[in-house]
Amino acid sequence: MNTAFTLLIQPSGFVEFTILKRLVEVLGEKFVSKIDVSTENLTPPLIHYNWLREQYHAGKVLDWIYEKIRYLGYDRVLAVCGFDAYVEPLNFVFGLADPFKGIAAVFLPRLRPEFYGFKPNVDKYFERLVKECMHELGHTFGLEHCSNRKCVMSFSNSVIDVDHKLAAFCPNCSSKLKGVGIQLGSSAILLQ
Repeated sequence: MNTAFTLLIQPSGFVEFTILKRLVEVLGEKFVSKIDVSTENLTPPLIHYNWLREQYHAGKVLDWIYEKIRYLGYDRVLAVCGFDAYVEPLNFVFGLADPFKGIAAVFLPRLRPEFYGFKPNVDKYFERLVKECMHELGHTFGLEHCSNRKCVMSFSNSVIDVDHKLAAFCPNCSSKLKGVGIQLGSSAILLQ
């Protein structure tokens, strides 16, 4: 089977193994790719932690992880991080990507319903995780934010925005991905 790209999923901080296993299966349906999960958990040093905010600086974490894994030779790296993060001037980010380095990170705490005072809901949490992983991977392939609110590339200012969009790329974003050689599974493409 020809693969469009190789992807390493890199756990960082506390990440449930069952979530990683499920993520490999679903992303494998969304993107034609070869996906591996790192056997090492890379927890960033506290020098990248802002004690006043009680969050990691997302950009510094991304750069730190990249320096640890760049020699492995994967086309893309997706860090799944079990801690909260921010970039200035935002209060938080669900994820961050560096298209030049081919690395992205998704931060789990604010994707969990219990973060907002609701009962735990693994399916809702996982659905949000998949959307944010697809969104950040889209950025690594050069996609920008999309004005189609259903497209996975639409900007999420809150978890409500994450819930509103779908885990699929609109025809315009799908076409751009195809243009750079990325093959999508049928479930990753919006019909309208």
